[in-house]
Amino acid sequence: MSGLFGMLSSTARSLETQRFGLDVVGQNIANVNTPGYTKRVVDIVELPPSDRLRAGDGAVVSGVRSLRDRLIDRRVREELSQQEREGTVADLLGTVEVALGAVGDSLDASLTEFFDAFARLTETPMSSTARQEVILQGESVARAFNTMAARFESAVADADTRVRGVVEQVNDLTSRIATLNRSLAGTSATSAAGLNLRDQVNHAVTELSELVDLSVIERPDGGFDLALANGAPLVIGERAYALTVADRAVTGMADIVAGGAVVTGSIAGGRLGGLIHVRDTVLPDYEARLDLLAHTVAGEVNALHQAGYGLDGTTAQSFFVPPPGVAGAARALAVDGALTAPGGERLLAASDSATAPGDNGVARSLANLRDAKVMDGGTVTFTGFWGQFVYRVGRDSALARDEAQSQADIVRQIRTLQDAVSGISIDEEASDMLRFQRAYEANARFFTTIDETLETLMMMVR
Repeated sequence: MSGLFGMLSSTARSLETQRFGLDVVGQNIANVNTPGYTKRVVDIVELPPSDRLRAGDGAVVSGVRSLRDRLIDRRVREELSQQEREGTVADLLGTVEVALGAVGDSLDASLTEFFDAFARLTETPMSSTARQEVILQGESVARAFNTMAARFESAVADADTRVRGVVEQVNDLTSRIATLNRSLAGTSATSAAGLNLRDQVNHAVTELSELVDLSVIERPDGGFDLALANGAPLVIGERAYALTVADRAVTGMADIVAGGAVVTGSIAGGRLGGLIHVRDTVLPDYEARLDLLAHTVAGEVNALHQAGYGLDGTTAQSFFVPPPGVAGAARALAVDGALTAPGGERLLAASDSATAPGDNGVARSLANLRDAKVMDGGTVTFTGFWGQFVYRVGRDSALARDEAQSQADIVRQIRTLQDAVSGISIDEEASDMLRFQRAYEANARFFTTIDETLETLMMMVR
């Protein structure tokens, strides 16, 4: 009879084991859409027999674990960082591309109209109306350069604002990870609380990798030590090291500071790396090209205009305010105030002789600037240079979009591998649920059989 009571005890343990398995399956199904959750599996072990006349003492749960592949997790973080960088670059350059407008309908159209106005002036060089039209078209060109420069400045300022915002997000995440590291200390790797904390800290590290490229070291307790790619610490154990922002002396742009050292130039990956790359490298190059075009236009027009004569016989009059240098020339470009003042059209130079105010020699030379190859060492016209510039921005934007799409495909593939290991499959969980259910039913039936056998024996004794 003692053997039958032992069988009841082992069957009760087995019932609890199968019930626990059902509980784990239910937890998996409940969290099928929970970000960062990894599939739980229950480990069941047999209990050895307590004496030689027993087949065994049933089964018990030895623990619960999450299915996770550290190598795949690391690859996901690395590729996500690169995807976010390329996606950020593509977004910013897409905005710049739209701001430039289409070739033939943007700043180049203003330049063409400006030189065409000089061409019309050659037909009636004494006409006050034709002269005012040239000045108005000159103001239109100046405004076009000013507006384009302002758009680039706005793009730089927007990128800088986003840099500051991402730094705050990084600090929030590193603080959360440090807190999770503290909570993980002393927890069991097979306890429900420990598994949940490990999921949370893994998900937080993955989120952080989207913002900045990381050096990641997993701790024995399941936590993480994190640093920037150059080694500057972000999280060590239970302590977070916040990034700070310092304004640059001249531009006021944000520099990233870690541990008292400026690390802006060493941040290459993640959303932050993409923003810094566009703000500090791509956009300044575009601004420099725009400034070069504006400076050359002002210089070439002024050189010819200053050599000509107005209706009053005056000479050496600038058409545009001479830019102080190449840098900032587009933002500062303006028609000389003497020409825009009342009666200023008489100072507009069209003649190449002080004694022949009706001559159109200078006006012709200025009109011919439209087709003159004065950019890039005398190989391209003003409008041709602008067309190349627009093409370059479009090419950079397209390449960034292609890179972003390529990285998205890579991340998708690695995510598929990760899901194959750690993800929840409803079909698989349904199969496990049926398996545990059938096992529970069989154990319950066995328990009933033993109970009935004991009842029969008790009746015989009575």
